[in-house]
Amino acid sequence: MYVKGTVKIDKIPRLMTLGADGKKLKNLANKLFLIESQNEITFTAPNKYEQKVLAFSSTVPVDLDASQAMTVMTANIYDPDAFGRISPLAPGAFTYYKFSLEGVSMDGDHMVNKIRVRPKKKNPKLVTGWLYIIENSWNVQSADLSATELGVTVRFTATYNEVKPYAYLPTSYDIDMDIDAMGAKATGKYYSSIQYKTVELNEAQGVIRPKEKQSPTQPARQAVSPKQEKARKQLDALISKEELSNREAYKMARLVKEATEPEEKKKERESLEITPGNANVRVTVDTLATTRDTSYWQTIRNLPLQKDEVVSYQIRDSIKHTIDSLRSKDSLQNRTSGYWIGKLISGEEIALSKKIKVGYSGLLRACPQYDFVNGFWLGQQFSFRTDFTQTRSLLISPSVYYTTARKAINWQVDGSYSYAPEKNGKLSLAGGETTVDYNNETGTMLLINSLSSLFFGKNPVKFYQRKFIDLSHSIELANGLPLKTGLSYEKRHALENSQSYNFAGNTPSSNLPHGRAGYMPDNTALKAGIQISYTPRYHYWKHRGKKIYAYSHYPTFSLEYEAGIPTGSSTSASFSRLEGSIHQTIKINEFDKIGYYINGGKFLSSRRVFFPDFKHFETNELFLTGSSLNNSFSLIDNYACSTDRQWLQIHLNYTSDYLLFKRLPFLQSTLFNEALHARNVWIPGRNYAEFGYSAGFSDIARVGVFVGLSGGRYDAVGFTISLPVLKSMRFK
Repeated sequence: MYVKGTVKIDKIPRLMTLGADGKKLKNLANKLFLIESQNEITFTAPNKYEQKVLAFSSTVPVDLDASQAMTVMTANIYDPDAFGRISPLAPGAFTYYKFSLEGVSMDGDHMVNKIRVRPKKKNPKLVTGWLYIIENSWNVQSADLSATELGVTVRFTATYNEVKPYAYLPTSYDIDMDIDAMGAKATGKYYSSIQYKTVELNEAQGVIRPKEKQSPTQPARQAVSPKQEKARKQLDALISKEELSNREAYKMARLVKEATEPEEKKKERESLEITPGNANVRVTVDTLATTRDTSYWQTIRNLPLQKDEVVSYQIRDSIKHTIDSLRSKDSLQNRTSGYWIGKLISGEEIALSKKIKVGYSGLLRACPQYDFVNGFWLGQQFSFRTDFTQTRSLLISPSVYYTTARKAINWQVDGSYSYAPEKNGKLSLAGGETTVDYNNETGTMLLINSLSSLFFGKNPVKFYQRKFIDLSHSIELANGLPLKTGLSYEKRHALENSQSYNFAGNTPSSNLPHGRAGYMPDNTALKAGIQISYTPRYHYWKHRGKKIYAYSHYPTFSLEYEAGIPTGSSTSASFSRLEGSIHQTIKINEFDKIGYYINGGKFLSSRRVFFPDFKHFETNELFLTGSSLNNSFSLIDNYACSTDRQWLQIHLNYTSDYLLFKRLPFLQSTLFNEALHARNVWIPGRNYAEFGYSAGFSDIARVGVFVGLSGGRYDAVGFTISLPVLKSMRFK
């Protein structure tokens, strides 16, 4: 197999060409970079590849590993998600595409149908183009498809040839890419040509061929299970139908898999670990691969090099010199004072050795918060990390801040010891004296409260002083079954506003939580808790030995118990609380999904329950929030529904790429989606519901409008801007 890949940068964004380094970078414009390789491939069904790189050459001005630069193309037009798009041959393809016969032609003895493929919606997940299908056998002779997303247009062409009677395999791939986005322009191309030495058919799995051409003597099939035999009978019944509905097409795809899927493939499919796309490709490199001369390459190329490809080889040494000079400029020894000033502002983590790193949060976070209780917070957060081994590490993060209004020091030290990464084992210890939100888990983001307080004099978050020590441990008992336990002791003291300064000159509200008649008395709390959740068949992938969960087609069930243990004092917390929840996102099709979250619980005992121990809900008193719109309330005060009795909350969300405005033709190619929301919370004496519509970019940024009902009667209406992306950017 011969493989060639090229990329040419036509235009570099102007911002990147400023300065001396930018001028050198500008020299790379209108230059073509080339990679070539010759490979010997051994394929074993269902998806095992052995790739031996016989020859490798590159004009890319960086050192490339021949074993990783260009692996064999494993994408398959018959896959439902071929090349990251919805294949026009996927089950239920009629839901997404329109097909029309544009002509027929003859290829030897075979009649070939030219079929036009048009997407029903302008969506980057869909392709447009042509399929060439052979009559009766329904093999793909070739495919010419394209798709556009975010200024990147990709055209994919594949050619299949009959390597054995009625067995068609790919003999060439040709992929063209045009990039025109954010001031950058570039083109890329991938080409591969495949010649087969030997092909062995697994006819026991069945080779589709026209009925009139079938041999009277059929090959013996492998023994099948009763389940497979049943699937084959159902499959035969569907095949006999002239037309299939979308539901029957999905059923046929499932039955084909059940009836013919090899045991090895079935075991791999049932595995919960997600492996990289090229994980089934084992690559070896011939010792002479990078030393092949010009005459060798001339004998293996199907087509001679283009003029600009020849020039690419001629100038590769000068381009490599440019890149090397840029790289040396960025070395630690050559970093300028401007570089270090930038890191002083934004923060930096410095490696003292291979195992020890220190960092600090930067001047941008030297004043992370403003509120009317504390004033401005001035200080820093630091970090010390030690990696004992690849699987064990210790992280200590102290922070200290001076509060300008209360004239006090808020400090905290967080420590965590990570071990057993495949089971997400972690032991954490934290302690300090600081001020926190009464709803410290699901309350308003402190960044948003700071901006609201400083600019408008609105302070939805209410604070109290907390002296504490927390100990917690988390471990995975089995796949999808994490267990978390915790023990904490704290002293709590109510606080009042220390100042009222804001740009708008408004009078802020008191530091009393909504609905509270007086300030919380000084108290202590010794609390113990346990939380366990379970997600059946939770798929995951591994990064540096650590298990990271990805998705499951089943709900997640959670159960939590927390108790306030009395210590003999009349001001110590004494309660017990039990709650459970279930949540899931159900994919209806490629464009629509439904999600739900149900949570309920009860205080089994409530002898002494102080306000921080109440059950609080995720609410958004302001129009701007960092919470997701899928499991929060948008129009009620932060603490209006907090309770020390029982509760039940339900959230339902329907998200669609084409719900209302996205059905308009000129908006169909845009990336935003739309959603309908319904949520309800019940506590003794109050039943509150919200209904709304939102549009935005998944759970990154959304704008929504909602109406609230209290006791079935109109309560409020308003809009919300949701920016969950702020939390992923480490803002609090």
